[in-house]
Formats: sequence, structure tokens, C-alpha cells
Amino acid sequence: MGTYILSDTPSGMKTLIYSNTKEIRLHSAYHPLREAERSVDAFQKGRANLIIVCGLGLAYHIAVLRKRFPRCQVIVIERDAEVIDLARTAVPDQITGIPIISSESDIIPLFETLNLAAFTGIASYHHRPSYAMDAPFYDALIRDINQYLSSKLSDMLTRFEFEERWIENIFSNLPTLLGTPTVSQLFGKFRGYPGIIVSAGPSLRSNVALLRHLEDRSLIVSVDTALKVLQKSGVSPHMVMTLDSQRYSIKHFLGLRDHQPVLLADMVSYPRIPDLYSGTVVMSTTSKYYTDSDGALKRETTPLIEWIEEHTESIGDIQSGGSVATSAFDLLLNLGCNPIILIGQDLAYTGREIHCSGTYHNEEWVPAINRFNNLDTINQGVIRKRRISFVHAYGGAGTVPSDFVFDLYRGWFADSAKRVPVTVINATEGGARISNTVEKPLHELIESLPRPKREPRAILSEYLTDRVADTDAIYQSITAAIDEMRSVKARSEELLQLDDEPVESMEDVLTESSERLLSSFLKRTGVYLARHTDLSPARARTLLLNDIITASQRMANILTKCKEKLEKIR
Repeated sequence: MGTYILSDTPSGMKTLIYSNTKEIRLHSAYHPLREAERSVDAFQKGRANLIIVCGLGLAYHIAVLRKRFPRCQVIVIERDAEVIDLARTAVPDQITGIPIISSESDIIPLFETLNLAAFTGIASYHHRPSYAMDAPFYDALIRDINQYLSSKLSDMLTRFEFEERWIENIFSNLPTLLGTPTVSQLFGKFRGYPGIIVSAGPSLRSNVALLRHLEDRSLIVSVDTALKVLQKSGVSPHMVMTLDSQRYSIKHFLGLRDHQPVLLADMVSYPRIPDLYSGTVVMSTTSKYYTDSDGALKRETTPLIEWIEEHTESIGDIQSGGSVATSAFDLLLNLGCNPIILIGQDLAYTGREIHCSGTYHNEEWVPAINRFNNLDTINQGVIRKRRISFVHAYGGAGTVPSDFVFDLYRGWFADSAKRVPVTVINATEGGARISNTVEKPLHELIESLPRPKREPRAILSEYLTDRVADTDAIYQSITAAIDEMRSVKARSEELLQLDDEPVESMEDVLTESSERLLSSFLKRTGVYLARHTDLSPARARTLLLNDIITASQRMANILTKCKEKLEKIR
């Protein structure tokens, strides 16, 4: 183990030497600042406004980067805690306000709060002496940061595409919420029960019929895509989960048999599904929990759920990794299930197929089948459009074709299986291998799982009692919000005609409460203005006011429809 030596230079500045079997100078022995200036002169950041620095040293290069690029966020990666302590002691002013990452666990708390509205890219600056001491460490963290930011950007783009629809669905589902059980009523009620997540991967057909033997000794939760496959195989899952906001998702529920499982519908799900469902409906909401850079636990909800919960009872949070199956995983954790068993979780194109036969996707393809175009041809056509990679197969023998999206979900399950305090068993018997899970055939599980004193359906019946919520508070709040939206619209239309009154940001027009209601509808505008600072003030003003007018009118319409539905149940 080496040591760091702090010494003076002829220029009066400090320098740092790492001494082990040989000496490594982290800075010039004569003029460290001038050396840093020459190094930064050769650095090109391009369009990036986030600079990741590999190596802290005594931060001369960081001081120069901050001065040279004042509009950029500078973040440092440093592997050695001793270097961090020395810098904080010797040159505290040069690292004040600079976030420092020293392990993978520092990434999420730091970047979770990063505003990506004006994000234009990452540039990596290597402090060469520090980087050379452990290049794999710095390269790995750079990869982790890029992957995390890619995920955050993907989430932002998803929100751009779907958030407005989510809000429309949330307020359309609100009357259903007020008259049905919530998922929080079930939390902790299945302690010690095995929980099975059934997905619609191609391997499901090989062992789906065996699930009939587990209906009385485990809680079976089906993703919406797999429900028809289960019913056609004579399996009656206890719950089915849906969270897709799009209209097509209702096709998973068309033509179901008489006995229908408990439907767990997210507040953003397509409203006609809970409206038309003949079985018991339970509402839930998706939230994300994370620890910020100050160590505080933060909750990030679906838009406006917190606003609704201020006037209703708590709905019950389920965290998600981006798919129904990942949400079902968190559901089973909240219910207290142990172990959690995965079925049909291929996360690969097993047999060059996309889904198990029997899903609505296959039913959609049936009319296109002819002697020149069979199901295999259709599957192959879809897969060829994906960017295929080959990953380790279930059981460890050979590989299976997968893609980027499957890789993300497989990584989510592998990471979750490592972190949760329960056993995760992969009984898919096909598809991709998922790290940190126990691979076991379903028929072996049937023999090993004991029969509990009470069947899962009895527990569901006991705790899923209908409730009659007080609608007055939410009704009055929605009425007031409609009036506020109309006032915002009128004020914005007035400002549009007054060229001499400045409007530089949303805060100049919106109150805190109206901004809260409209923020999802104005995100695109905010990002556009943040990235186009060259727009003339007049053009930016007109664009902002027009978008506020459109957003406030749309929100007023959504709230008015919700109010009309509430009037029918009051």
C-alpha cells in the first residue's frame, strides 16, 4: 500500500506524489496550475454541458475547467479517499460545490436530482496521472454513469410521450379509485406464501399447465399479456396486473372466461379496463423511492398522484423497473411473499419467438397467415427489426438471442434478486439466464412447496372489501382547479396582447398550484427553451404563452370530465 506525499513547489503551490514501489507525480513539481491550463487547452467538450473528471488530485485542473466552462456542471470521480481528504484540507476552495463519486453507490443519489431539461451530453476529462493508476476503475464508473443517464433520458422521453395521457387516465380512473379497494389493503398479508409472477415469454407453454397444482399453495400473479394463455390452459391466477395507458391494452381482457382474477390496475392504466372488468378491481400507483445526496429518502410519484392523495386515502405504491413483470415483483415484496418465482420470464427470443402462443399478439397475426406467411415468418420479420445480441441461456448451456430492452430488464431482475431479502427462483425453464436467481424446474417446486392453512383466495376475499370514500374534498378541489385553469388561460391570453409586459419564465404567469397542475403539459416547452437560448425574447414569450393557453384548456377539460363522473357517484 502506497502513501501520498504533499509538498511545496517553487511556484508556491502544493504538489502531490504517490509513493509505492515507484513514485508517481500527480502534478508538476514546478507549476501545477500552468500544467493544468495546458492540459485543459487540449480538451474539447463539444456540445456537452456535463464534464466528468477522472481523477481529483489537488484539483488544479478542476479549477481551470470551472473557469473555462462556467456553464458546465463538473463532477469528479476519485478512487482514493485519502486523495479526497488531502484536497479538502490543502485546496478546499478549488473543490467547493463539486460532487465527488468514489463508488457505484454514489451515482444514483447524485444523478437522481440532476435536471436533464438542458442536458446536452457528457464529456470525459482524464487527469492522466490519476487515471493511469487505475484505468479500469474510472472506465467502469464512466460506463455506469453513461448507462444511468441513458436510462434517465429514456425515462424523460417516455414521460414526454406518455405523461399527458397518464394524467388524463388518472383523472378518468379517479372515480373508480374512490369506490374500490386499494393495493395497500393487501400489503403484508401474504407473509410466508410463495409468490409466482407469470409472464408471456415463449417458454411459458412448456410448463404453464403445472401451475394448476400451485393455485392453493402460492399467490399467482399474471401480467396482463399472459392472462389469456393461463385461462386457455385451465389455470386460474389469483391476480392480474395491468399498467399500460394505451388503448390497445384492453385486448388482453377481451374474451375472458367467467372466472376472473382480481385485477390490479395502475392509476395510469387505460380506464375502460377497470370500467368494464367484471371481477374485483384494485387500484395502485407507481412510485419510485431513492436516497438523495443528503441521505434522505425521496418518493417520486406518477404526476399529480400526490395532489390526489392530499384529498383521498393513500393508494399504495408499487415500484417499477419499466415493465409489468418488474412491478409484479415489487408487489410480491410488499405483500410479504417468499420465495418469488419467475415463470415465462424469458427475456429473450427463445425459439426465435416473441411471445408465448395464445397471447392477443398472436391472435392479431392469425388473419395474416397464409401458405407464404406463417407465424414463424411473422416472428422472424419482427425480430429482424431488433438489434440482436446473444446472451447466456437458462441452465448455462449455449446462448439465446436477446436485445437491448431485454438486457435492461434482465439486469433489473438480476440486481433486484441480489438486493432483496427473499429467495428469487427462476422456473422459466428457457430464455436467458438471470444472475443471482436460483434455477429450478417448476415440477420440483410443486413437490417442495407446502400447502398453507389458508388458500390465497380466502385472504384476498377477506381484505379486499369495497369502500365508500368521502368524495367531498376531492370534488371541491377539482372544482377549484377548473376555475384556476380558466383564470390562467384568460391571464395568458391577456398577456399575449400586451407586448410591453415581460414574460421570461413560467413563474411569471403561473402560481405554485397552477404550475403543479400544468407542469407535465409544459415539460416539452421548458426543455425546448432551455436548449434554445438563442431564441429572441419575443419568440420565446409567444411560444411559452401559447403553450400555457393550450395546456390550461386541456387540463380544464380533463378536470371537468372527472367532475362530471364524480357527480354521478356522490
